[in-house]
Amino acid sequence: MPLVRLPEPRLMFHYIRHLLKAKQDGHGVHSPFAYRLCEEVFYNHKAFYEFENLENLRTQLLKNNTILEIRDLGAGSKHLASRFRKVAHIAKHGISSTKQSQLLFRLINYFDFKTIVEFGTSLGLNALYLAQARKQGEVYSLEGSESLYRFANELARNAGVTNIHFLQGNFDSLLPELLQNLNSVDLAYIDGNHSQEATLRYFEALLQRINPNSVLVFDDIYWSEGMHRAWEEIKKHPRVSLSIDTFYSGYVFFREEIREKQHYHFLI
Repeated sequence: MPLVRLPEPRLMFHYIRHLLKAKQDGHGVHSPFAYRLCEEVFYNHKAFYEFENLENLRTQLLKNNTILEIRDLGAGSKHLASRFRKVAHIAKHGISSTKQSQLLFRLINYFDFKTIVEFGTSLGLNALYLAQARKQGEVYSLEGSESLYRFANELARNAGVTNIHFLQGNFDSLLPELLQNLNSVDLAYIDGNHSQEATLRYFEALLQRINPNSVLVFDDIYWSEGMHRAWEEIKKHPRVSLSIDTFYSGYVFFREEIREKQHYHFLI
């Protein structure tokens, strides 16, 4: 979910620090792999033809006044306190932003990822981005709320997208069984249950199915001090060779050719 809570003093402090450290292009990025990633993915503003249809869907969701009863199984939302929520409000405050979804699309397209796991389906728009980026791939999207699960299924069905497997339930119950049935996870996008303990549990579980080309993306790494501590612990893990902080999300890589651990701040 997009972080738009900058007036909060804690977030403002982190954001200013991020601005001071962030690179706005590939200048000063020493790793050849990270440089290519910077230039061809993070700062590549090429518009793919799928983007227009997906953003038209976003516009429709922002106008949709259907009310859903939401059961939060994770840390909940700072913007959406009521369990009865309009689709339009969820689309405004509770799903990945255009920039975030398009960046994930480019990442999948660049690496030609085939197996993608998403924690936190919400309305299902971001899952469509993940699926459209690699139409021959498979997306497994986990959601705790039954009403959101049903809504996302219908959204994908109406869009004619068939390579998404929506799973509903508690992540801690769904994840072990899912990972047992997957040989490897190329990309995981973790945008659900924003707590330090849960985030670290998902990270440890995913480590059992990653490969050297895998990417794990953690959303809202400054959502709370607990989430920030989880991010700091994750990027220091010995198997992580490269980490990228965009302030909104954290990306970790496991590239074997990167011998010395590297960390960058990108301004997205």
